[in-house]
Amino acid sequence: MPLSALARCCPTWAEFRPIHAFEAQVDVVTTRRSGALTRVFELRVVQLSEEISVFERPVGNTLPACCPERHINPGGSFCVGLRAGEGITDETAPAWWEKLHAFILLQETATETGLWPSQAQLSHGEAGEIELEAERAAEQVGLFSAYRDAVVFDIGPVASGLAKINNKTGLLRNGRSACICGRSDRHRRVLLRRECHRSGLGCPIVLEHRRRIKLAEYWRGLRDQACCGTMRECPLRGRAPRCERPPASQCLLLPRDKTFR
Repeated sequence: MPLSALARCCPTWAEFRPIHAFEAQVDVVTTRRSGALTRVFELRVVQLSEEISVFERPVGNTLPACCPERHINPGGSFCVGLRAGEGITDETAPAWWEKLHAFILLQETATETGLWPSQAQLSHGEAGEIELEAERAAEQVGLFSAYRDAVVFDIGPVASGLAKINNKTGLLRNGRSACICGRSDRHRRVLLRRECHRSGLGCPIVLEHRRRIKLAEYWRGLRDQACCGTMRECPLRGRAPRCERPPASQCLLLPRDKTFR
């Protein structure tokens, strides 16, 4: 069982106390890069239909009850990684603990700075799946850095290529022209725009357009969600004027982990 697999490899920075076969209490204190200890995080880990979910105990005690920018879902469950709670076995359980460890450290960064490092997250919801697909496509055509610039800063050739998208079809206009991304066939001939997205490998510009649509849909779905006021850059801020800007300080940047969304 997934919960039992987690119990068998519980790290030294966590205390695992089973409540019953499908639930456990987990207390976490770990060490930051500075050598200082984190706060004590009291968590609840639940197994439902072979999938693991983790919450604060009680929800909203130390962390916000919900904050998409801190990867805390409505209802209080943590998004510690893309599909992180699925398929946990004795072999994969250590990776789940590593993701939880990174999640806790990032929560401390978010509390102090009001920021979540962009290199340590994916877009929310379905947009995260598209982002990973677009990154793979961009890497294949030598545009990985340009793609990250488009996602994070809205600059560069991928971002500028979005102006050539037909909003009705979601594809690049002028289908008989060479694709902007430069993808070529096995004979090194650049694919036409109408061929590129059909190649099965994906066009990073078309995929980035889709990612932005899905991300906008995600935020529209949260239009009634109140802002917790802890993050500087949050699309919910305009809908909840009670948000206040937290004090700025040095942001702890961890290596990019593309599991967060």
